[in-house]
Amino acid sequence: MYNTKIAQAIWTAVPVITIGFAAAVPVVVAAVKGVTKPWVPAAYVLAEIITFGTALTLDDGGKTEHPLGGLLILALMLTAATHTALLDTHKAPGAK
Repeated sequence: MYNTKIAQAIWTAVPVITIGFAAAVPVVVAAVKGVTKPWVPAAYVLAEIITFGTALTLDDGGKTEHPLGGLLILALMLTAATHTALLDTHKAPGAK
């Protein structure tokens, strides 16, 4: 999936920089390249919809605080970054 360590770092940073809005993008690219199965990006898109839908549903205009929405977004962001970082770890040393 990655040609260099810099490319791996950039792809890993995508879910973090976008605060989870682009959590599925690296996984979609991996599926197009044949690194993951096609259902994996679909699961990430579904997780994004559920996460952000829940966070927006819990928001009542700032009248009360609901930490669950932020916690779900943080969990999605960290999970996507971790999975993106681990995409090519099964390769043998020196393999391309």
